[in-house]
Amino acid sequence: MRNGKFVIFGLLFVLLFTVSDVFANIDQLSNMSTEWIRTGNRNAATDSTDIVIYNPAGLTKMSEGVHLNIGNQALFRSPEHSFDLGLPASNGQKSYEQDDPDYFLPNLYGAYNDGDFAIFGGIYVPGGGATADYPNGSVNTQFIGAMTVMGSSGMFTAFKDDYLEASSIYLTSEVGAAYRFNDKISLALAVRYISAENEVKAGATFIDAGANDHRWKLRYDTDADGFGGVVGMNMSPTPELNIGLRYESRVKLDFKTDLKQNDFPEEFGLADYREKNRRDFPAMFGIGAEYRLSPKLSTELDFNWYFQEDANWGKFDDGSDISDHAGDCWSLGGTFAYQVNETFLVSIGTIYTKFEWNDIAAYYQEIGAFEVLYTDNWHIGTGFAWKIKENVTFNFAVGQTIWEDKTIAYLQAENNGLPPVDVKTENATTTVAFGFDLAF
Repeated sequence: MRNGKFVIFGLLFVLLFTVSDVFANIDQLSNMSTEWIRTGNRNAATDSTDIVIYNPAGLTKMSEGVHLNIGNQALFRSPEHSFDLGLPASNGQKSYEQDDPDYFLPNLYGAYNDGDFAIFGGIYVPGGGATADYPNGSVNTQFIGAMTVMGSSGMFTAFKDDYLEASSIYLTSEVGAAYRFNDKISLALAVRYISAENEVKAGATFIDAGANDHRWKLRYDTDADGFGGVVGMNMSPTPELNIGLRYESRVKLDFKTDLKQNDFPEEFGLADYREKNRRDFPAMFGIGAEYRLSPKLSTELDFNWYFQEDANWGKFDDGSDISDHAGDCWSLGGTFAYQVNETFLVSIGTIYTKFEWNDIAAYYQEIGAFEVLYTDNWHIGTGFAWKIKENVTFNFAVGQTIWEDKTIAYLQAENNGLPPVDVKTENATTTVAFGFDLAF
């Protein structure tokens, strides 16, 4: 083959090899416990061991002794996008949707409280935790396939069976301690270690002028790790009011790519591909206020800010910072909990998340963004806490998150001299969660 015919092939690989950046999650996960799914707001809570993550300084207000919390979430996600690339090889209007649910998003938290002093730890997933599964392709695989056919100088006449599957998990361990200075103020300090791993599988079949199929597959992993710190404060100005604050520092993550399989032509020179890509986990600040309206009824308001612009997410080819296009992100929510009797509590809560995009179309140049989809969204959750025994509480929750429908310009087309293309998006997630909180 002549080298000129690989200009478009090279584009294909450059694009595919940036996919791992996207699945680092533009927004940090807030759904890190069953209790959060049924309330949406935990920054000022003091009633369950999941506050190891949400309000660590509040652990000194829990009963003395050992506390454990274990839970799992099943996510039924349905991100969908539709488009028409306007290219002969792309076959007109297309619509693609996430294929499989994610059944396993676990958490484990533990603490020991002696009254004035508490030690705590947790294993959880603050980012990723899901798979983008498009067995029939997506806007990006369609674009790459069509451009490959068009740029092959007649070598290929069509393509088929394009697919993209990318999974991501940010497994995190955290340990720390909290100290109560008096009945009104407690402080907490913690260190956390993030081990992030992404796996990408992609491929397509290209049909040559002789009607022969060329089935090519690509598979690679990216991984990174790093440390960060957490500072928390809990304040109780009155017996009815409790306030929790938390700051999590940025975690530097430098992803290294490990190529597992490459069936594409050797001329690409990817056999020893080991490029590093920077994708930090952003810092965040959270504050919440819980107020007991009566012995049975309480409410909580939360606010969170995610410092995405301060994170290093690498640069686009034009030299612009990827995180600058994304902008920061914030969320605001509230919840009510009602103690039906001594053993049964019900709750309902909601939280709204707002993305302060500086240029959403520019950010969505990242391969994988349309497959995952991030837009402003509402989460509403409900559920119950049932004290089965004196020291065993069972939590169950169901939540629904609905993202804003949005039409986003597909700049990859314009960047390659094609007419403007708009991608229409919609997204929703149903989450079912359960867990146990134990006290000894």
